[in-house]
Amino acid sequence: MIEGIDKRIVIVGGGPTGLYTAYWIKKLNPNVLVIVIEEHEEVGVPVCCSGLISLSGFNRTRLKDYININDFVINKVRGVEIFGPHAAYLNIESRGYKALVIDRDKFDKKIRDLALSMNVEILYSKKLMSVQDECITYKDLITGIISELRYDFLIGADGPNSIVRDSILPTKQKTEFIHTYQIMAEGEFGTEGVSVYLGDFAKGLFGWVIPESPYRAKIGIGTTIGTKNPKEQFDKFLEKSKIKFDKILQSTSGIIPVSKPLEVYARYNRLVVGDAACFVKATTGGGINFGLLSAEIASKAINERLKEFKDLEKNYKILLSSYISELKFHYKIRKYLDSKNNVDLDNLLIKLKSAGIEKFLEEHGDMDFPSKFIYKLLTKPKLFSLASEAIKFIRT
Repeated sequence: MIEGIDKRIVIVGGGPTGLYTAYWIKKLNPNVLVIVIEEHEEVGVPVCCSGLISLSGFNRTRLKDYININDFVINKVRGVEIFGPHAAYLNIESRGYKALVIDRDKFDKKIRDLALSMNVEILYSKKLMSVQDECITYKDLITGIISELRYDFLIGADGPNSIVRDSILPTKQKTEFIHTYQIMAEGEFGTEGVSVYLGDFAKGLFGWVIPESPYRAKIGIGTTIGTKNPKEQFDKFLEKSKIKFDKILQSTSGIIPVSKPLEVYARYNRLVVGDAACFVKATTGGGINFGLLSAEIASKAINERLKEFKDLEKNYKILLSSYISELKFHYKIRKYLDSKNNVDLDNLLIKLKSAGIEKFLEEHGDMDFPSKFIYKLLTKPKLFSLASEAIKFIRT
């Protein structure tokens, strides 16, 4: 066994994925020193995320055993309304709640507290500048001082534009990003359904309305980065959708990676998790649950390296394999949808509605793990009318 007392593990990024990784590494290896460097002055802010997570997806994580997710729930969602570019429309509403809107500030701070309870050290206002073989260079954003920090293992939880990811890839991968623009608005909204809007104003993703209460909602869009100004596209979205609200409370903008899964997730003594690993659903841009799962797996891979001398690169990818397959499925769905123009999208929704997809998804839908229900379509005779679309999807 490699002695743990002199091992230093540095994690770049104090979001929920980075802090949860720190928690689990320290829990499995109490003698190692775990240090998290975080760019901001505190955990949980600013919040750019919509905060919508799948309940079934969260229940796949081990975090459910350590926190009560209801402590962070702002709203519970039963279903989704999907609006086509023109007149097509789907309404999928389940009997039970399928998704939760959570308070990301409180949620992130709770995971921070878990990490601190295991004596994880968090260094705030520290920005990663570069990665070397055995140390990182970071800048103190308050003093401006640049320092080095030695590591035995380095974990990148440093978001979409990950410096750690770039340091482990043999060749730089073409990374696909979605640029989001979102407002928090006051108005009159329903509470139990999310609304999704498809159209050219949000090419690469969609527009959304996520209610937090009858009188407050998050309204936003995501569009492929580098194509259109997201604020201008947001204004077009509001005009097209005719969404009404009384007052804008705040606005935020962010970047989401929606790339196909990486070829390499670890190299030498470095690995990546969460958004840095492009562990994000290309269909929806959601990444909280997959980030938490990657944190659990990364800590297991580090633990097995320390205690069993397992090869970090090979073992981490093996442990991730089932989730990588699922993310490939999300990516394939996204490319299939992106191949369609506005008329095609409307026609697709009409076909799906005629085939009875609403009832099917009410019973079998899973926003995190679509492979669990896609193949069930083949067992439903009424859905055989979608065979031609299935062939197009396979060929995507």
